[in-house]
Amino acid sequence: MVNIFALAVLLLFAPASGWAAIDDAQKADIYNRCLAKAQSDPSAAYSDALAWHEAGGGLPARHCAAVALVGTRQYAEAAARLETLSTEVAKQDPGLRVGLLAQAAQAWQLSGRVERAEQLQNQAIEFAPTDRQLRVDRAVTRLTLGKSWEAIDDLNVAIELDPQDPEAMLYRASAYRYLDAVDLAREDVRRAIKLDPKRPEAWLEQGILEQLAGDFSAARKSWLEVLNLDPDGPAASAARARIEEMDVTKR
Repeated sequence: MVNIFALAVLLLFAPASGWAAIDDAQKADIYNRCLAKAQSDPSAAYSDALAWHEAGGGLPARHCAAVALVGTRQYAEAAARLETLSTEVAKQDPGLRVGLLAQAAQAWQLSGRVERAEQLQNQAIEFAPTDRQLRVDRAVTRLTLGKSWEAIDDLNVAIELDPQDPEAMLYRASAYRYLDAVDLAREDVRRAIKLDPKRPEAWLEQGILEQLAGDFSAARKSWLEVLNLDPDGPAASAARARIEEMDVTKR
């Protein structure tokens, strides 16, 4: 996922009337507080961002408003605004455009427009082909679209850029599993667990592969490890569902 606060550093010094009169420390404080509130209280952050924009907050205020809209689950509107911002900054700062494109793509994906998300990720990767996170994000989009081989291509690049990245290995394991390349999937899961044994998603994927191999006892053990590591997380919900399904099937 795109680091919102890293992107904020670039937007912080975008020109805007009224904004230039504030010193850098004040700019950073206003912007960071708005983005933090967009995570904790997005409705209030949106109102603050609108008022800030009317006072001359410019691009940073508009960016904070768009991030707040993601928090209120108005994904399509947020995506459209982020995409507009990316177009406006394209000439003055290509690097900033890449970050905004990536955020817009994530919002489009959340809205259900996965094809549009991939289109924007394609544009971002044209500017930043060696950005590991962009490659992982596009791989996730492509997996959603059923483009498993294309996803693997992106994940191969991501792993070449960072051979110690368990996240990319797990996504690649899932892609291999979808393609019935279970031996390759097992190898990626094994490596991911070795790199990060406390990552619940790794144990979830390992359990799925063990279930497919008919080793139900091992699958249960892996899924129980998911519950042990993060009992309230999304991986735990998936593990519980699979344990329940397996128990019903065995009756």
